[in-house]
Amino acid sequence: MKSLQQFLRKFASSTLISLLILCTGCTQMPFLSSSQQTTTLSMQVEATGETGVYKISGQTNLPEQTQITVQAIRALQIPGRDVQIAAERSYSILAKTQVSVEKGKWQTSLNLLQPGQNGALETWQQSNQELALKFQPDNQVRFLALTDPTRSSISVQSQAQKNQATSVQFTADGKSYLQTEQWMSIEPPTAKVASQKSGTTVVKVSVQPVNKVNDVKEQIDAALPVNAFMR
Repeated sequence: MKSLQQFLRKFASSTLISLLILCTGCTQMPFLSSSQQTTTLSMQVEATGETGVYKISGQTNLPEQTQITVQAIRALQIPGRDVQIAAERSYSILAKTQVSVEKGKWQTSLNLLQPGQNGALETWQQSNQELALKFQPDNQVRFLALTDPTRSSISVQSQAQKNQATSVQFTADGKSYLQTEQWMSIEPPTAKVASQKSGTTVVKVSVQPVNKVNDVKEQIDAALPVNAFMR
């Protein structure tokens, strides 16, 4: 009888421990699944109808008020150089801004042109027109939406569509950030270069009338009066 009671006690204890372990595992499951949840960040670029202005919007499951940096970049190539050499390529940031996530959405606009003496141009054309003439601009503009770098791991489902991609990038110090990008064919404006008109240079010179010059000559050639000689 005592052995039966001891067996039942041991069975009850082991059953209770098993139930506790099982329940503990059940409470941890949602936490594990949430930590493995993939982060989404989409972007759509549209022309507004106004020259140089584009509307950029997207959806995400990032927390409210998360800051997203949006910028437009054009690649510049020096003619005659190998386009495959990254060191030979330059990039110009045409426009840049920040926007906050609100209710799973974000939206902003970028103006790729800046007013100047020679009309509305891109920044690389405005900075130095002589230098700008040496660059061959890419015919596509790259729009980027970036999150702030973080030490936390980011899991994202790799999405690659036509002219669009979403990926996780890493900084030099090991931080990760989410990036989505989209390419759009946008030709840069033509810079108006001031042309130098060839013409005759007019110089103002004080010239005496011809008759006065002759009068002076006649006075010089005329014979001096007798009383003009020294005695």
